[in-house]
Amino acid sequence: MSKWSLLAEFLALSMLSLMFLYFHEKRQPLSFRRRVFYWIFALSISSVVVNILCVYTISHYAVIPTWINQCLNVAYFILVVSACSAITLYTFDLILEHVYQKRCYKIAVIGLGILTGAYACLALTNPVSKLLFFFTPEGEYVRGPLNRLGYAIMAIEVLMVLGCYLRNRSAMPPKVVRVIHTLPPIAVILAGFQLLYPEILFNGVIFSVAAFTLYSNFQTCQIEEDYLTHLGNRKAFFSDLSGKMRSKQHFHVISVSLRQFGMFNEKYDHDFGDNLLFTIGKWFDSLSDGSRSYRYSGVCFAAVFPYSSEADSEKHFQEICQRFSMPWSCQNVSCNICASVCDLTWTGQSWTSNTIMQYLELMTEMSKTGADPFLRFSSDIAAAIERTRHLEDVLRSSIRDRRFTIVLQPLYHCARKTFCCAEALIRLNDYDGTPIPAGEFIPIAEKSGLIDEISWIVLEKVCSFLGENRDLPLESLSINLSMQQFQDPSLLSRIESCLQRFQIPKGKLKIEITERVISQDLGYAKAVMERLSQHGIGFYLDDFGTGYSNFSVVMQLPFECIKLDRSLLTQLIDSQNNVEIVRDIISLFHNSGFRVACEGIETASQSDIVTNLGADLIQGFYYARPMEPEAFSRFIQSHSGQHSS
Repeated sequence: MSKWSLLAEFLALSMLSLMFLYFHEKRQPLSFRRRVFYWIFALSISSVVVNILCVYTISHYAVIPTWINQCLNVAYFILVVSACSAITLYTFDLILEHVYQKRCYKIAVIGLGILTGAYACLALTNPVSKLLFFFTPEGEYVRGPLNRLGYAIMAIEVLMVLGCYLRNRSAMPPKVVRVIHTLPPIAVILAGFQLLYPEILFNGVIFSVAAFTLYSNFQTCQIEEDYLTHLGNRKAFFSDLSGKMRSKQHFHVISVSLRQFGMFNEKYDHDFGDNLLFTIGKWFDSLSDGSRSYRYSGVCFAAVFPYSSEADSEKHFQEICQRFSMPWSCQNVSCNICASVCDLTWTGQSWTSNTIMQYLELMTEMSKTGADPFLRFSSDIAAAIERTRHLEDVLRSSIRDRRFTIVLQPLYHCARKTFCCAEALIRLNDYDGTPIPAGEFIPIAEKSGLIDEISWIVLEKVCSFLGENRDLPLESLSINLSMQQFQDPSLLSRIESCLQRFQIPKGKLKIEITERVISQDLGYAKAVMERLSQHGIGFYLDDFGTGYSNFSVVMQLPFECIKLDRSLLTQLIDSQNNVEIVRDIISLFHNSGFRVACEGIETASQSDIVTNLGADLIQGFYYARPMEPEAFSRFIQSHSGQHSS
C-alpha cells in the first residue's frame, strides 16, 4: 500500500481558503478577470479536497467500492489540469490587457481549451485505458504510463505564457513583467520537487503559491487601485497609457470631471457622496469589454477604449455624454450631476502620458468656462492648449528674468475733483515684444501656482516706485494680493521688509483682495487683515458683486474701501429700479464707514450716474487709462490741485 504525506495539502487548503474569504468579502464589480479568479479558487480548493479524499479512500480500499476510488481519482486529475489552465488564462489576460489585436488571445484560449479538453477525455476514459492509473486486485494504486502527462501539459502552458510574454512585452505594465519573471520559475521548481518526491503530495502548494502571487499583485487594494471605486487610479492611468504608446496601440480616452459635487456631501453626507462615486465607478466599469476605466482624482474619471474608427469614438463619447445628461440613482435618491466630458485620440502622435493628462486637464478647464460642457479634441483646441503651455513657459522665464512691468491707473476723487490714489496693474510682453493681456496670463499663473511669485515682484516694483517718488502728491497706491500670498505665514514680515527697504511711510500702500480670497476662510482672513491693519496697511475689497460673499461678511472685515465690480454696475443701471438698488448698496456701505469706488467707468453718462449715486472714487478709461510709471508721475503732477470735469 502506497503511503502519502498530506501535511502540505492541508497547509495549501488553509492558505487557499483564507485567501478566498478575503477575496470574496471585497465589494468589487464582477469583471471577467475576477470571475476567472473565482474559478482559480474553486478548482484549486476542489483539487486539494478531492486529493485528500483520494488518499483516504485508497487507504480504505477494502471497505470502499472500487468505482468510488476510480471516480475520485479521475476527478482529481481533471481538476488539477483545469486549475492550472485557469491560472494560465488569468495570466494571458494580464499579458494581453493592453493589446487591442486579440488574435494572440484567441489562439491562447483555443490552445488552453484543446489541452484541457483532451486531458479531460483521457481522464474520463482511464477506467478502461488505464493510461493514467489503475488499481490492482489487492487495492494497490499504480501509476499508468501517462501518469505524468499533467505535468507535461503544465510545462506546455508555461511555454505558451512565456511565448506570449516575449511577443507582447512592450505593452505590459512593470508589475505584470515582474510576475512573469517570478511565477513560472517558481511553478517549475515546485513541480520538479513533486516529481522527485512523489510521496509528498505537493500540487496544492503549487496552486496556493500561484494564487497568492496573482492575488497579492492584482486582486487586493494596491497602489494602482482606487480604494473607493476599485477602478484604476492616477498611477494606473499613467502606466497604462504609457504601455499602450510603447506598443503602438491606438486608443481613445474620455475624461469626465464632476462639477459642484461637494453640494451632495453638504446636502446629504460624505457617506452618500462616496456611494454616489462608487455607483458612477461601477457604471464606468460596465462599459465595453475592450475598455478600462479609472478614477484618477477625487471627482475625475476616465475611460480608455481601443481606437478603431472615428465612428466608434463618436459613439463612445455620445454614450458617456448622454449618461451624464440623465439622473443617477443612489440610496433611493435621484441626482442630476453636472459634468465636463472631454476626449482625445492617440494614433501615434509624439505625446507622452503627461502630455495627454495636461491636454485633458486643460480641456476640462476650458469646458467649465465655456458654453459647452462636452468638448472634443480638435486643431483649435490643440492650438489653445499650446498657447497656454507657451504662456506658462513665458511666465516661468519672466519670473526668473524679472521681465514683468507695472502700469498705474489713477482713481478720481469725486468730492475733491482730482486724482488722489491709483492701482498698480501688472503687464507682460511675449518674447517678441507682443503684449499679453493680463486677463489671459493671470488665470494661467493662478492655475500653475506662479501667481505668488509674480505678486511679490509687483510689490517690490510698487515699493520701488513709491520710494523714488516720495514727493508725488499721491495718497496711496494699491496692489492686488493673491490667494497664495494671503495664506503665506510670512506675509506680514515680507511686506514690512519691503516697505522698510524702500522707506515707504505707513498708509501709503493699500492691498486689494477679492471676495474669493476671503471666502476661503473668513476667520483666518479677518485675523490676517487686522494684523496688517495694525501696521498701517489698508485694505480695499476688489470686484464686489461677483457672487462670492455678502454684506454681512464684508461688514466683519477692516476694509477702507469697497470697489464695485463693473459687471454689477452694467447690470444694475439699465433701469430706474436698478439704479435705486445701486444707490442702496452705496448708502449701506457709507453708513458702515466704508468708501465706495466704482470700476470700469468708460463714458460721461456712467460717470454722472455713479457720482449722483454717491460714489467716492471712480476708476475707468473715461478718466484715465493705466500708464507707465513715468507717464503716471507726470499725470499726477499736472493734475495736482486742479479740478477735472
